Amino acid sequence: MRRMIAAVVLLGIIALIPTLVGFKQDKEAMTPAEASIPKVEPMKQGPVFPEIDMGSWRPSEATLLSNEEIPVGALTFVNVTNQEILIDKNANNRVFPASTTKLMTALLAYEKASAANELDQPIITIQQSTLDIPWDSHIAHLAIGDALTVRQALYATLLESGNDAANSLAEYTSGSTEAFVQLMNDRAKVLGLTGTHFVNAHGYSDPNHYTTANDMAKIAFAFSTYPELIEIAGTYEFKAEFKDKDGNGKRRWWYHLGSSVNERSVNYSKFVTATKTGYTDESGYTMVFIMKHNSETYILVSMEAKSGQTFPTMRLVEEKAFK
Repeated sequence: MRRMIAAVVLLGIIALIPTLVGFKQDKEAMTPAEASIPKVEPMKQGPVFPEIDMGSWRPSEATLLSNEEIPVGALTFVNVTNQEILIDKNANNRVFPASTTKLMTALLAYEKASAANELDQPIITIQQSTLDIPWDSHIAHLAIGDALTVRQALYATLLESGNDAANSLAEYTSGSTEAFVQLMNDRAKVLGLTGTHFVNAHGYSDPNHYTTANDMAKIAFAFSTYPELIEIAGTYEFKAEFKDKDGNGKRRWWYHLGSSVNERSVNYSKFVTATKTGYTDESGYTMVFIMKHNSETYILVSMEAKSGQTFPTMRLVEEKAFK
């Protein structure tokens, strides 16, 4: 009898062994030592931009013009070849850039298109979202379904200063204007801009959309390192031929709002190789001039100008600097 009881107990113990082992394993699986170690997430990398040597601009020892002689509210004039700031009037003050913003928009779109060999591909299609701009925006008269090349959209943005065209470049570059604005601000940091923040691709006034004359000169300098962008922004008129939503041909003539590159204008300057205009009620008249003299490159940024002040200021600077 005792042998039978012992055998039954032994069989019971053997039957319980897997359960006991499993229980221990489950307990260990629920509380491993690794559970107390934070999970390591791969760091998200920011966008990678083409490297541009921005140099280190320094103030000139000589004074070309006193602040009292300069009518506009803020101005900087830089010899970027020698990295010398020749004139500085309130150049670090916060100002509204208006459509000079489009220099940054064009820069980012061009860098993407040129790297992908897409500059002359008709891969920009105007969407309803592209036309989501303030009602009083300056436009290039694009319509939903229009299919443009990136180069054509650059001309429409830099010559006609179309807010619709600027949005088309933003959507091409980043998929949405919201994502593009983040890219603009990322690029601003890489370029060393300390007084600039963007909230849109076209420059329509917003309290949180601002720059300084010095920062805008740095954007213009980065822009000027690409000869094709200089060619576009220095062209007075451009004929664009593209397809509409039904595949029918369309033709548009776009004219530069910056008359300093129009040989028939009294404001024409032989020194200006490229320019970008801007205006809103809040910003006043804003203007960027990229200039060439004796094989040296200069950038003139005029901000917070009243009507009739910008081009006399340009002439005044030319007379002092290029005599």
